[in-house]
Amino acid sequence: MIRYLHLDCEMGGRELKYSLLTAAFMVTDENFNVLGTLDLAVKPDDGDYVLSGQGMGVNKIDIIQHDLIAIPYKQAKPLLFNFLKQHAVGCKLVPVGHGVRGDIEHIIARLISEGSWEQFCSYHYLDTSVVLQFLRACGKMPLDCDGSVMALAKHFSIDISGELHNAMVDVQVTAAILKAFIALGK
Repeated sequence: MIRYLHLDCEMGGRELKYSLLTAAFMVTDENFNVLGTLDLAVKPDDGDYVLSGQGMGVNKIDIIQHDLIAIPYKQAKPLLFNFLKQHAVGCKLVPVGHGVRGDIEHIIARLISEGSWEQFCSYHYLDTSVVLQFLRACGKMPLDCDGSVMALAKHFSIDISGELHNAMVDVQVTAAILKAFIALGK
């Protein structure tokens, strides 16, 4: 039995020094049936954000509005822990995302200990940007597709309900991309 943990985060910048702002999670079975979702808007426990202009330009989060709804990291920790515990029954969840390793680093740094993460999640993750490179090497994906979530969604005619760089929208689109990749591999 495979259970995927599709995830995406939006931060104040790419590096670990920047604040984690949103984290979205969606658990599916191997047939991509949704078993549960968790969508978190979070902020540093001390309320002091570390942001970059470039990062905020990409995610387009209005930090003033975000601060009104976001919960401190320490309040989000048990929500994530319980969500993972609920869905990692009889198996470890397989993390999935586009550039997912960086998202996992932010999650472990802010929302869950590495030990708890490893209790519920497999060390072996699926990065759709890496799967793309493999499929290109197999001649199953064109080289002219730029590899962005937007370009892959367009290539596979995946409907985007909302704006990309919204963590939950990215999770849903990336899950659909993985499903399309698996179909190509079969």
